[in-house]
Amino acid sequence: MNDNSVLKQKSKSEKYQQSALLPAAFFSKSADSSFPVQLSIYILSALNISFIFLIILSLFIESSAVDILNIFKNMNVLSAFKITFFSLSISALLTIILGVPFSYLSSRKNGYVNKMINILISLPLLLPPSITGLALLLTFGNRGVLSYLTGNLAFTFGSLVIVQSFVMLPLFIHTLKNSFVEINKNLIEAAMVEGAAENDLLFKVYLPLSRRGFTTALIISILRAAGEFGATIIFAGNMSGKTQTLTTAIYSLSQTNLSQAIALAVIMLSAFLLPLFLMEFKIKK
Repeated sequence: MNDNSVLKQKSKSEKYQQSALLPAAFFSKSADSSFPVQLSIYILSALNISFIFLIILSLFIESSAVDILNIFKNMNVLSAFKITFFSLSISALLTIILGVPFSYLSSRKNGYVNKMINILISLPLLLPPSITGLALLLTFGNRGVLSYLTGNLAFTFGSLVIVQSFVMLPLFIHTLKNSFVEINKNLIEAAMVEGAAENDLLFKVYLPLSRRGFTTALIISILRAAGEFGATIIFAGNMSGKTQTLTTAIYSLSQTNLSQAIALAVIMLSAFLLPLFLMEFKIKK
């Protein structure tokens, strides 16, 4: 090896060492210089928490125990409770039946077609509620695309189930799929070596190892559907005793009796908080 080649290699080595050391110049070694950044992070985090907390707190401040008790004497509200419960129960069951197999299949595929399907499945998460309601109306309503098969489902109990299932499925699928993807691949391969069939993989490997993911997916999708308003108003309407849910009942009460609307909002908010606490503190992986 001649002197020129040795010098070139030495020069390259020195340049590499210098480039490797360059990032260190961007990091401050002084605690004093990092303090303003740390302080800013804490201040902005506190503002974020305060922003959300104060908005929620305002409902509790403006509500009263008397109004909350009186809300249970309102027959329209009690009917809305019943309709919301039964429609969400059916929608949740449909979401599980349709969502679990698709989440399983999607977690095991990664091709171009699967990516295009994932984009389609994600679309309901991004659509404005007004567009969702209009699309459902044009699909299942009078003279809708599928009305010759289903009849006119607009402004019926069935329309509530369709709306809720439509908004629940994407959230449920994405959450459960992410949980499936995180499963240790060695466990899956070991099960396949032992001769596990598809149904064994799904029911004896994927679902048992994704209990937290499944429960979380179900809870957040139910809460999302329970709070749906825009699509419900357009496609299902707000008919008391027929299609009025708790969310649309709050809207109706806000036009006539604001104190009762606030009381119902507090009850609904409290009902939302309970499963969130369970997800954070009780559900184990």
